[in-house]
Amino acid sequence: MVSATRAAATILGIAAGLLGTFHGYNETLQGSTTPSGILINAIGPPCQGNACFPAMTVVPNFFYTGVLAIIVSLFILLKAVAFVQRKNSGLWMIGLSIVQLLVGGGFLPPLHGLASGIISTRIKRNAPVVGS
Repeated sequence: MVSATRAAATILGIAAGLLGTFHGYNETLQGSTTPSGILINAIGPPCQGNACFPAMTVVPNFFYTGVLAIIVSLFILLKAVAFVQRKNSGLWMIGLSIVQLLVGGGFLPPLHGLASGIISTRIKRNAPVVGS
């Protein structure tokens, strides 16, 4: 049971880290320009269909947004691969996911990170005994 929980938390954390890094990379490609608002598209114009990778940022520069998204996503990736079983890892993952949301990591990667963090909090819990 513990190994399945750890595997689920790790897989979701890896997905959050890789997808957030991809968001950040595409934001850096837009250069040192100012976004039009808090909601942005990681892939700049021209945007093909639904492949724009929507995100949000509080940083007023696409390049810096992308760099911060990459850094935070790499921390999430490291946390998911190496430290998911540690005591406060789930809380760290939840916090990093919130930061990832605010620095342009997209909307789906932070949801994966939140799910990973919630699952990580359950790794070392004992399963309830059914029947007696």
